[in-house]
Amino acid sequence: MLPTDQRLSRTDLLRRFAETGRNHPYLAFTLNSICNLDCVFCKPRCMPDYGHKDKTLTVSDYAGIANEAGLWGIRKAHCSGGEPTLRADILDIIRALSDGLGDKATIGMTSHGNLRRGLTVDALHDAGLTYLNISLHSLDPSRSSEIMGGGDPRLSRATIDRALELGLKVKINCVLQRSYLDDAFGVAELARRLPIAVRLIELQRIGPAEALFPTEFVPEAEVRERLHTWFEKAGEISRTELGVRSPGQYLRPTGWAGSIGFISNSSCATCSDANRIKITPTGIARPCILHNRDIPLKPHLAADTMADAYAHLFHSMLERDTNEAWQGFHYVDYDLRWDRMERPQGMPVLPLLPVAGGAGGSCSTRRPAGDVG
Repeated sequence: MLPTDQRLSRTDLLRRFAETGRNHPYLAFTLNSICNLDCVFCKPRCMPDYGHKDKTLTVSDYAGIANEAGLWGIRKAHCSGGEPTLRADILDIIRALSDGLGDKATIGMTSHGNLRRGLTVDALHDAGLTYLNISLHSLDPSRSSEIMGGGDPRLSRATIDRALELGLKVKINCVLQRSYLDDAFGVAELARRLPIAVRLIELQRIGPAEALFPTEFVPEAEVRERLHTWFEKAGEISRTELGVRSPGQYLRPTGWAGSIGFISNSSCATCSDANRIKITPTGIARPCILHNRDIPLKPHLAADTMADAYAHLFHSMLERDTNEAWQGFHYVDYDLRWDRMERPQGMPVLPLLPVAGGAGGSCSTRRPAGDVG
């Protein structure tokens, strides 16, 4: 924690953060380390400790984190995994986050959409979920299974349709791979008649995707050229309207109900507006991957000192821009599912990625990067 003479009041920290002009922080929870699918670019089961029983945060822990966050003006929380819907207490977690952040809270979740028996979109909505991100990489059941190691895209589609009926905002995350590029375009075309945002996501050199990268990476620039007839008269949709802060344009082709955007962290190397407070399954909060200023939240929950924890987090985010290691480039992040991985302390931890163009393409429009929530 910061020495007493370096601490600022909550009011002062919030004022200083607002003066930076950056998006206000939000909570990005990784709820678990397990998934019942096995995507080729993720492959959680290849981890030697897969299935290890983490001492994960409890519902009361999430409530404590969210209650204090609300006092700091945080109004958004996003839940991912693993597959977050595998948690038996997922509805209670969503409810705790919604209650803690207040009436105007934005509560989202990323899921593959093949909900376990007994869990429904209706129940998630009733608990407080306001938007849903569905991972969907092909509409063909057999090819989808090749990519995701199981599951059924028809079930994902049913989840999407019900979410839209209930008024939830829906985004689709589709990872671009050269062997499945036409599949990705088929997924993108769902936005022709559905009011959704389809995000075409570049592979990153991280985890199992590193081995795929030389043959499967497709840059945003190439996809834009392939889909130029969709985009030539497309209008841009503001990220505020869509409820997203992720990098890149969101374009609505003429006559379409939805939009298409890009998450291009391999060819567009910037994270100048990153604003996630990342929280691992066991309660380690990470305000910035460059500073190594991780902070365990469980001791603060136990001691009722969460105000000190948030002061640390905001102070760390303010100092991020002065970190000589940062230099405005995007850094590949640690995989937060595996928060048992050791992190070195007090030094930059990862090498810089190449600047735009170094990964085989460049993004057409540079924008500050934020979340992919």
